[in-house]
Amino acid sequence: MSRLVAVDEVPAIAVAPRPVRIWNGVIVTAAAAVMTFAGWQHRWISDDGLIAVRTVRQLLAGNGPVFNVGERVEASTSTLWTYLVAAVSWMSRVDVAAVSVLIGLACTVGAVVCAMSGTIRLHGESRRLLPAGVFVVLAVPPFWDFATSGLETGLTFLWIGLSWWLLVRAAYEGPVLSLVVVLGLAPLVRPELALALSVVFFSALLLMRRPGWRSAFRWSAIAIVLPVTYQIFRMGYYGLLMPNTALAKEAGSSRWARGLLYAGDTVLTYYLWVPLLVLIPLALWVGRQGRNVVLMVAPITAGLVLLLYVVRVGGDFMHGRMMLPALLLLLLPVLVVPLSRLTVFPFAAVLLWAVFCAALLRVPYEQKIGPDGIADERGFYVAWTRDPHPVTAGPYVRAKGNLHGLTDSTGLLFVPGVEPVPLRTDQPARLAVAEDVMGTAGAAYRLDDLVIDRLGLANALGSHMELACNRRTGHEKPLPNAYVLADYMAPGTPLRDRRLQGEVERIRGELATGPFRELLEASRAPLTARRFWDNLAGAPARTAFRFSVPNVTCPS
Repeated sequence: MSRLVAVDEVPAIAVAPRPVRIWNGVIVTAAAAVMTFAGWQHRWISDDGLIAVRTVRQLLAGNGPVFNVGERVEASTSTLWTYLVAAVSWMSRVDVAAVSVLIGLACTVGAVVCAMSGTIRLHGESRRLLPAGVFVVLAVPPFWDFATSGLETGLTFLWIGLSWWLLVRAAYEGPVLSLVVVLGLAPLVRPELALALSVVFFSALLLMRRPGWRSAFRWSAIAIVLPVTYQIFRMGYYGLLMPNTALAKEAGSSRWARGLLYAGDTVLTYYLWVPLLVLIPLALWVGRQGRNVVLMVAPITAGLVLLLYVVRVGGDFMHGRMMLPALLLLLLPVLVVPLSRLTVFPFAAVLLWAVFCAALLRVPYEQKIGPDGIADERGFYVAWTRDPHPVTAGPYVRAKGNLHGLTDSTGLLFVPGVEPVPLRTDQPARLAVAEDVMGTAGAAYRLDDLVIDRLGLANALGSHMELACNRRTGHEKPLPNAYVLADYMAPGTPLRDRRLQGEVERIRGELATGPFRELLEASRAPLTARRFWDNLAGAPARTAFRFSVPNVTCPS
């Protein structure tokens, strides 16, 4: 029987006996297998995932990284995710939606392997280790749901896990440049990761390696070259400082009360305070000496910063999704812990909680939208599509039902509640439809059809509305029909509703002048060198522009 040792008795770097290597390899393999099984059993693609799918399809069709032909709107938050899915889809010739599901699962499993490998290296590969914090990752149901989903969440997990593994290696005189390059990808994975994680990890690297100012400058330059290059492209191509989705969700605003509700929705549902109160103090105790202090504190600090950001912006409308990266960061130092008298009882406590959580704990609004506008997103769409694993667009399009012959129409604009009207002839589209559920709509209509997002995620005009509702995050800028008609309806078209006709004419006059005109031209005018420069120079003012709409009817 092996002797229980004190936590700091074994040196961090030593040659591991073969039985120890086998044991540590087994726990990593077992965790990866459990995550693969759980993610596959909960495989799906969300409606928001289908928004990214349409962008990838447009890119592969040669129309650029856009949602609609002729409109340069960045409808995806993660640049790296868009191009990764596009590259794999192009090479494999497999359905883009299915590719995004499979890549998401592969990234999530890879994240578990990388993150655990980094923590094993942190505690010493010669030690016999116990899985502890990884039980939280494997037991919390939202990790199962967002292992796929068609969104960039799996890529976020992988980026965190890879950054952690590389940081631990760099702390023990391992290579630095690979870590610097990966950290520089943060804003291309998700913009908020640049501050919440990349800066914290880079600061930890400087504290541990203490390079001269020349090396620090060189590392910084290497880290920023890709994100700065893409930012220049974003500003010149789209005419904005940030993705259009960030504008639609007002990612720079402060909505603390809603954010606290969102955080509580996850923490309280799964009693996450139990494992966190056990594991975080343990992490600080285990790493209390030497440079382990920096390694232990860095991911916990990054997790708290990211959690603070999520709470500040009001969270999300998908249950648990935005909490998962912060939770993973907090757990990194204790995904595994050394076997010792100090760690056996915390390990047992977390194991008991994990069994209870995985077996019994679920959201109280399963397959529905909760009272605060937060949804069991996967359950909702499984129920709506009547498919336990909707991994392609097919189940969504079938659930949408009869398109009333719209797909056979040409030259018309369809707006809910208004009779079909002629589409502007200068629009490079076969037909135009105004919709709210954009992923499904984008899949239902052809790439040369104009799918107008009435909630602003994929619409250059709607994203610049001031917040008009206080319900579901990302669903609070419902663009009124009058704006859609004024923007896309052929001039001179008579409407039966004279009041609406007058409103449309008034708005059309506004759109033809001032910041409205500049906003629309930035995304629709031919992309000449002059247009690129004007977009680049005007991006700050254009990003800050907002307009108010009184008496908006909010979606239920």
